[in-house]
Amino acid sequence: MTKHFIIGVDEVGRGPLLGDVVVCALIFDKAILSIKEDSLSTDLHTADSVGISHNHPLSALTDSKKLSEKKREALFSLIEQTASAHQVVKISASLIDQLNILQATLLGMKQAVAGVMAQMLAQYPTATFSVMVDGNKLPVLFDLPNYQQITHEQAIVKGDGKHACISGASVIAKVTRDRDMVALSKLYPDYGIEQHKGYPTAAHIQAIEHYGILPMHRKSFAPIKQRVLDKKGEHTVNIW
Repeated sequence: MTKHFIIGVDEVGRGPLLGDVVVCALIFDKAILSIKEDSLSTDLHTADSVGISHNHPLSALTDSKKLSEKKREALFSLIEQTASAHQVVKISASLIDQLNILQATLLGMKQAVAGVMAQMLAQYPTATFSVMVDGNKLPVLFDLPNYQQITHEQAIVKGDGKHACISGASVIAKVTRDRDMVALSKLYPDYGIEQHKGYPTAAHIQAIEHYGILPMHRKSFAPIKQRVLDKKGEHTVNIW
């Protein structure tokens, strides 16, 4: 019998002024999944509202933004141990500046899906897949080598709180990015990165004004972009 796997995809870090956008694609064994009452489909492979079985340690899994940092850290290892496969992709600030944040995120999603599919196809070459993505846009997947084995693609608005596979991906992506930001803060302690995680807080803006732009700041994002332009202006000589 052909194996079928449900891939949940989510990203973290679209809004920050600094650092990578991190994407995770993740598969949970269907044996621990259950369709919720509000699902628009009664087929697990296409259901948009799916939870973890009540008797499972991950039954409280939800959108990473609704979980405390302590809870996310506790769930991270359990998710990694429970998942059949997962793939994390990091898209750098420089590539975000080249592509724009939407296209960079969609590229990360595509790469993450390709990676997790490759893991499963190495074990089950004839497997088929459903791809469930958080948000309202799907990455372009039709040019993947095994695209014909994707039988369903769906974007789910607020999917990180509705579908367990997306929720799991959300937690992995969030914890991964937060850990990266804490590591970065040790290299640049004056910026308070461990607190704001790169997001445009008042403290972050003040640090930029005082200490300047770092290599991993997104130079296409305001106010970084404006500061870059201002700096260029300072060195411009007008010839009349």
